Amino acid sequence: MMNPSFFVFVPIIVIGAIVLQVFLAVKENKWVGFILPVISFIGMSYFIILSIIHDNTVLFSTTVDGETILQTVTQMNSTLENIGRYIYIFILHNIPTIILLAIYFGRRSKQNKQHALEKMSVQDLE
Repeated sequence: MMNPSFFVFVPIIVIGAIVLQVFLAVKENKWVGFILPVISFIGMSYFIILSIIHDNTVLFSTTVDGETILQTVTQMNSTLENIGRYIYIFILHNIPTIILLAIYFGRRSKQNKQHALEKMSVQDLE
C-alpha cells in the first residue's frame, strides 16, 4: 500500500518542476532552459540501464565442497523482441523529458514571436 504522503509530495514536485521549467525557458540565455530536460534524460537513462541490467541478471547457484556459491551472470540477448522492449522502456521512462522539452520549445516560440513583434513595431516607428 502506498504512503498517503506520496499523493501530496509527488504532485507538488511535478508542479514545481513545470513552473521551474517555464521560468527557465523564458530566460534570455536559451541554454538555461535545457537544464531540467538534460537532468531528466540522464537520470531516466541511468534508471533504464539499471533496469535492463537487472532484467538480464541471472543467479546461478553451485555447490562446491558442500558450500553453495551464488554466481551472477549477465546475459545480453540481442533478439529483435528485446530490442523493441528496450526502446519501449526508453521512451516510457523519458516521457518527463519530452514534456519538459515541449514546455521549453512552446515558451521559446512564444517568446520569439513576441520579440519579432517588438522588432517590427520599432521598425515601423522609424
